[in-house]
Amino acid sequence: MKILFLIWLIFSQSFILNSQDKKEENQNPYKKLVIAAWRLSSRISPNPIKLNYVFDNSFFKSLTEEKTIEVLKKIHSENGEVVNVTSVTYHSNVWGDFFFHTDKDYIIPVTITINDSGKIVGVFFRPSFKKTAFLEDITKKFEALNCEKKGLLIKKLGSIEDNVYALNEKEIFPMGSAFKLYILAYMVENDVKWDKVVKIKESDYSLPTGKMHLYPKGAPITLFSLAEAMISQSDNTATDILIENLGRENIENFMKEHNSKPELNIPFLKTAEMFKIKSSTQIAENYIKADTKEKRKILEKIKETRPDIKKLLNISSPYKPYNIEWFASPSDICSLMDYFKTKNNVYSNAILSINPGLDTKTGEYAFAGYKGGSESGVLSMNWLLKTKNQTYYCVSSFASDEKQNIDEKTYFSVMQEILNVLSTK
Repeated sequence: MKILFLIWLIFSQSFILNSQDKKEENQNPYKKLVIAAWRLSSRISPNPIKLNYVFDNSFFKSLTEEKTIEVLKKIHSENGEVVNVTSVTYHSNVWGDFFFHTDKDYIIPVTITINDSGKIVGVFFRPSFKKTAFLEDITKKFEALNCEKKGLLIKKLGSIEDNVYALNEKEIFPMGSAFKLYILAYMVENDVKWDKVVKIKESDYSLPTGKMHLYPKGAPITLFSLAEAMISQSDNTATDILIENLGRENIENFMKEHNSKPELNIPFLKTAEMFKIKSSTQIAENYIKADTKEKRKILEKIKETRPDIKKLLNISSPYKPYNIEWFASPSDICSLMDYFKTKNNVYSNAILSINPGLDTKTGEYAFAGYKGGSESGVLSMNWLLKTKNQTYYCVSSFASDEKQNIDEKTYFSVMQEILNVLSTK
C-alpha cells in the first residue's frame, strides 16, 4: 500500500506541475520569447560565453559562432552593457521586437525569432539610438559627415508646409536608384492598368540588384509586380522593363514637373545602359561629351551589347558620379513625396511601404514609404512619413563624393536617429 501511495503521490505531483506549467504558458504565451531576449542581452558583453544556451545550432549555419561573438562584442563596445529589456511588439509567441537599454543611455532595437524550445533561430539588430537625443544634435552629425557634398531636407507636408531642417536642399545631387520614384509616380499619374501583363524580352535584362534578371525570356509579369520589385527590392531588370513599356520620353516629360534640373536626366537612362556606359571608359567619355541627340544615338548603338561585369566589379571606388547618373535635389524629392501623399494611391502606397529602409517601428509611424539609392560615391535615403499624430513629413537626404566611398554605417545611423526623433514632434 505504501508503494502504491508513493507512486500515486509522485504521479499526482507531476500532474499538478505539468498543469501549472501549461496554465502559466497559457497565461503568458510570450514567456519563452522574453527569456530568450534577456539571455541574448546578457551575451552583449566583452566576453560572450555559452552561446549554445541562447542560440539553436541551426543559427550558426548562416553565421558562425566566431562571427556571432565578434558581432556581440562590437555591439557592447559601441553601446555599453544592457541593463534592461522591454518588449515592443509580439508578432507571435516565437517572433517579437524588443528594446535593449544600455548603461550608456542607448536603445538597441532587436527582432528575435525562436523555435519551440525557446532557442534563437534568427536575430536582427537595428541601428541603436540615444534615448535623450535632440533633432538639432542629430542634424549636426549629418553636417559632419565626411563627404564632398551633402544635402538634407526634413519638411512637414500638408496645408501649412514647413521646413523643419534644410541643408543644401536645392542643390542637385546624383541619386542612384532613388530615380525609380519618378517611374512609380508616372504610373500613378497615368492611372496605369496595374494588372496588365508584359513579357520579358532579351533586351530587358539588367544586372542585380533584384531577381528578375533570373527570370526566363517571355516570363509574364504584371505592372504591379514590376513596380513592387523596382521599389522594394530596387530590381534593375524590373525597372528597365517598365521604362521600355511606359516610354522613356513620356517619363522625361513627366519628370519636368518634379525636378528642378530635368535636362540633366535626358536621356532618362535605363539601369543596363548606365552599367554599359560605366563599364567602358571610351563609351563613358563619348557619352559625357555628347549632346542629347548624340546621347540617344549612343544608347541605341549599345542596346544589344552586354555590360562588362568584370570591369563593373572592379569599380570599387566612385566613377563619374556627377556625369553618368540620375539627378535631383532634396526639394525635388520632397515635391515627389508630396505628390504621392496627395494622390494617396492604394497601389503606390502599398509599394512604397513594403521596404521602409530603416527601422520605423520604433517611431510607431502610421505610414512609412521609402526609396533609397546607392553606388560608389553616392548615397540617398528618402521617406514619406505619417506619424501616429497624423502629421506628414518628407525626409530626403543625399551624400556624394567623386574621390571616396561614403561611410554607410555612420550615414545610416544618423538617418535612423532622425527617424526616431521626428516621430515625437
